[in-house]
Amino acid sequence: MKEIHLFILWENARYKEKEILEDIKKNFHIIGLYHIKWNKENFSQNLSRFYGTNLPKNSGKEQHCGNGEFLLIIVELENSNYEERETSKGIQVVNTNMFDKKTYYRELTGGGHKVHATNSEMETNHDLTLLLGKNVEDYLKDIDKKQETKVVNLEQELIGQNGFKTVEEMFYVLNNCINYTIIRNYETLPEEIYVNEHNDIDIICDSYENAAYVLNAKKVFPEDYRVHYKVKVEDKFAFFDLRYVGDSYYYYQMERKILDNRRYNEKGFYTIAEEEYFYSLIYHALIHKPKFANDYKNRLQKMNPTNVELETEEDFIKILNQWLLSNGYSITKPIDKSVAFNIENAKKFDKLLLYSPLTEIEWLEQEKGKLELEKQEVINELNKITNSRSWKITKPIRDFRNRKNKWLLVKRGEFHNEVKFGILQRRRNISDRRKRTK
Repeated sequence: MKEIHLFILWENARYKEKEILEDIKKNFHIIGLYHIKWNKENFSQNLSRFYGTNLPKNSGKEQHCGNGEFLLIIVELENSNYEERETSKGIQVVNTNMFDKKTYYRELTGGGHKVHATNSEMETNHDLTLLLGKNVEDYLKDIDKKQETKVVNLEQELIGQNGFKTVEEMFYVLNNCINYTIIRNYETLPEEIYVNEHNDIDIICDSYENAAYVLNAKKVFPEDYRVHYKVKVEDKFAFFDLRYVGDSYYYYQMERKILDNRRYNEKGFYTIAEEEYFYSLIYHALIHKPKFANDYKNRLQKMNPTNVELETEEDFIKILNQWLLSNGYSITKPIDKSVAFNIENAKKFDKLLLYSPLTEIEWLEQEKGKLELEKQEVINELNKITNSRSWKITKPIRDFRNRKNKWLLVKRGEFHNEVKFGILQRRRNISDRRKRTK
């Protein structure tokens, strides 16, 4: 099955452009070439949004990669192979065709990260959307087959760098760059994005930092725990609350399920599924508010998908209590201190559901414990695999593949480059240690 991926040769890698392009042509089908120039004043911002990390002006990465014109190479490949590789974000399952070539091109350009390449189709979608304002599907629809190898010159920033032109453009970028869902009050969107009863867009996502970079959002409040942001769109500001999995706004497994069950709304954005919407809104009205307000009560009565009559506050507590228990969810105190936590209402639920209000240190210790438990579970699973009969039987096959891959590197001359690069790196490390001891 064909996949679309991309390479970027940042300015400081382009002295090897001819050699790299020749190698790419031998191994991939090039379907697009672009010389892209970002405004140097905005380069660090563009780079930060692209990589999803804070890179201030003249950062080490900017100086390393260069802030001049760079080359975007979009490629098509078949028979993709996915395996685990050690990346800057830990061990990930990646497209080995792309990953191994990226590693080679980086060594060819002196090491470091002067060459960027996508590890998965999801990453390609993210990068293309930010760079060209089109996801993979739309890019392929619009591509001119006759001009695939013609270089296109573009002088433009990442999409949304100076604000989004339309609400539709903003949601298009969100849809293609992050995993998110709007959890309530989306019924009047996108028509009333600026002014409505609650005056913000509440979402849950995998990472609020990534969401903020993609949206080019600015914090409204200085406190670290606050996740209220403003986004410039149509020369106005839309406000977002960027909730994320693990923030205890809801129980983390509930947040994960909300994301997994999201629905695409015909108006152009992702929304919470009907069941999660109903029960999460009850939770919000009872736990996140100082009191159970009549407007929430009336709204929930109209939404009620059950056969249970809901009249009193106790009725809502009872039905939510049953739903939380049946799903294995708990009541949690949000990390965001600006969110109310109605402890009196929380005490009315089954004791099994109530997490004691946690300090940030206690919460971090709890999360650390969960991670250690998950780590041990993974180790146990790996031990089962490696001690299994099938794993031992297939060991000669894996060893052969490793030798074959090494032989192919030698044949192409890449193994020599790897060894040479490793020796040079060790020499640099020895030299650095000597300097520090003087």
